[in-house]
Order: sequence, then structure tokens, then C-alpha cells
Amino acid sequence: MTRHLRFIVLFFGLALSSLVSDGAYMQMVGVVILCLYCVSCPDLRRGLLERNTVLTIVATMVTITAFFLYFIAFTPPNCAPPLVKSGLNNYIFLGLVTLYVACFYTIIRTEAEKAISALATLIVFNDLILLLQTVVLIVSKTYIDLVEPVTGEMSRYHNYENLNPVFAFRPTGLFVEPSTFSAVVAVMTIGYVLLSRAQNREPHFLPVILSIIAMLITQSTAATIQCAILLVAFTANRMKSTRVVIAVLFVVALVTVPSFLEAYLNSFTTKMNESSELRLALVDYIYYGRSGWDWLLGYGPFALEDSLYRLTRTDGAFQVASLNDAGLMQYFVVRFGMLGFLIPLLFFIRIRKDLSHLLFLAVLMSVKLSYADPILYVGLLPLLLHSPMRIDSKSRKPASQPINSLDGIQLRHRPYPPQQS
Repeated sequence: MTRHLRFIVLFFGLALSSLVSDGAYMQMVGVVILCLYCVSCPDLRRGLLERNTVLTIVATMVTITAFFLYFIAFTPPNCAPPLVKSGLNNYIFLGLVTLYVACFYTIIRTEAEKAISALATLIVFNDLILLLQTVVLIVSKTYIDLVEPVTGEMSRYHNYENLNPVFAFRPTGLFVEPSTFSAVVAVMTIGYVLLSRAQNREPHFLPVILSIIAMLITQSTAATIQCAILLVAFTANRMKSTRVVIAVLFVVALVTVPSFLEAYLNSFTTKMNESSELRLALVDYIYYGRSGWDWLLGYGPFALEDSLYRLTRTDGAFQVASLNDAGLMQYFVVRFGMLGFLIPLLFFIRIRKDLSHLLFLAVLMSVKLSYADPILYVGLLPLLLHSPMRIDSKSRKPASQPINSLDGIQLRHRPYPPQQS
């Protein structure tokens, strides 16, 4: 397989697995493509079959299988019937997600530069699609819906029509909701930035700034907050001159278009007040509607009480938000009760404790994704897999010089000199 063809396969594997609004089957196709990409390359195949990688896959599948067998043997009497019917499908999909994580981990260890290039291309591709939708909306008032032809579900691009400061639509890109687009783009951008820095170089400006602009264009409440956090995280390790330039640009925007910024702020505040009611309804249910063991342990990855499931599936008139609409951290609580908080806590213990990494974790815990969405691990895995010391492959002992890299990723660039603040 030629180098260009391999890049195309890698790009499509990541792209299809990121289409969370197009259903599980589309994501499964992306996972299979990524697996075939790894199997077709001898270096990647050896990395995928390494002892530690295989043991991790086996341990993960044993855990998932234990949850599934418990679900079959002790199905809760109040479990939602659709989840009982789809239990086997959900089990298979979680197995594929496990394989996806192993493949992506192998790729960023073995072909970090290819992964960085593919992510940058995918980020720009998603952003340009949303910008195209925006231009067409402004010019012709026609929306290019790229989800409805695939799933039959219309993209929710016309919510809050009377609140938007520029035009009465919110573009969604390749996804059904603006917040879903923002979540996927934010995750990919975080992964791209972390992988670039692991190679001891700063990420290119274009993918990052396009992501910020596209997320703001969606006018999603969550996206606006996440953009503010990402801007701080991206600039935290930059030189003082860079931060000054960004501050000057912000002041110029504030002076030249104050009415637009005021309208955008008013729109943001109003939407936040309205949408927060749905999210708070979900939070209120999982914290105060449950009791006993359900409150402490939840229902696991395969079950959910029918009362909560029906509240999110009421003929489009949602009484609570979708299960992951309140963020990934709350989704852990939905599935695993109060013990679900241990998972973000383990993430916090694992990551580096500098400002950028803490803010990246905050964004990932707030995005509208679940742990069963493969694309989540494009951002989460590089955040967790930092290695303070380089391991020499011959002696298996730490080298004397610490580096800023992911586990097993080799630096191919000459280190930059320390930046002056």
C-alpha cells in the first residue's frame, strides 16, 4: 500500500468513526477500516500484538464481558425494553471501541506524524463544511443538511431562531446538533495539539483557529464556554508576545463591533437559561430521583431504568436532556451512579497537573459524548498517556533526560529552546 493510499485509509477510518450522529453502524465501519489499516502494516501489526497491548485488550474485554453476563443473568425488572433487546449489539460495539482504542494507541506510538496530519486534515475538513453551510445559509437561506439523507433525522439547525445575533440558524456540520459538532471538533483539536506537542513542536495555527471560529459560529451554549476554556489552554504555554497579540485582537473586536458582541452575549445568556432547564432535569433525576443501590452503583453500561429512558424519548418533546447532554462526567454518573465519579478522578490523577492539561480535561468532561463514542479517545488517550521519561528500547531503563511525550512516541524534531515569559 502506497504512502498516499495509507494516509487516505487512515483519514477515512478516523472520519467515519467520528460520525456519532450517523449511527453505530457508520462508526463501526470506521473502526474496521482503522483495524485493517493497522493489520496491513508490519510495524503497526507488531505494535498491536505487543504483550502489554494484548493484555490490556483482554483485561478490558473481560471487564465488559463481566458486565454483560451480569446484565443477562440479573436484568433489572425496571430496565428499558429497547435496551434489553439491544444488549448484544451494545456488547459487540463496546468490543469494537476497545479495539479502536488499541489501534489508535498503536498508531500514535508508531506513526505519530501520520496521525497528526490526518487529524489536522479532518479538523479542517469538518470546519470548512460548517463554514460552507454558514455561507449558503446567509446567502440563500437554504441549509445543506448532511445528516438527514443518511439517518432520516433532520439536523437541529433552526433552534432559537429569535435569539441569534447574526442569522436565525445554527449550522451543525456533519452532525445533528451544534453542540455535537463542537464536541467532536474540540476532542479532535485537543488530540491534535497534544500529539503535536509530544513531537516537541507547536501545532499549526490554521486547524486550531478554524476550530475556535467554527465552534463559535454554531452559537451553542456549551461550545461558547468550551471555546473560552480552549483559548486559555492553547495560549497557556505560549510566549508572552503571543498572548499579547491575542489580547489586542480581542480588544480590537470589542471596540469595532460592540453591538455584535453584545447581541451574541445576550443570545448566549438567553439560550443558557432555556437549555439549562433540560440539563438540570437530568441532573436532578440522577441525584435525587434515584435511591439506594441505584443511586450508588447505577445500572451499568447495558441497562437503564425505563422511567429515565422514556423521559429522553418522548416523541421529540424531551422532558430531560439526552443522557450525555449534561457532559461526559455526568454520563458516568448516569451509568455507574455516584461511583462513576471515580472515573474522572482517575483521569485527574493520571494527567499532568499543568494548566493546559487540566483545562483540556475540563473540556473533555463537559463535551456531549459518551465513553462509547470512539472519537472521544482521540483526545482522551493523548491526554492520559504522557511519559515523563524516555525508555531505552535496549536497556529498558529510563534515559537520563526527561521529555514531554506520550508513551512510546519518538521525538523526530530538535527540541525548541525554552520560551521566555
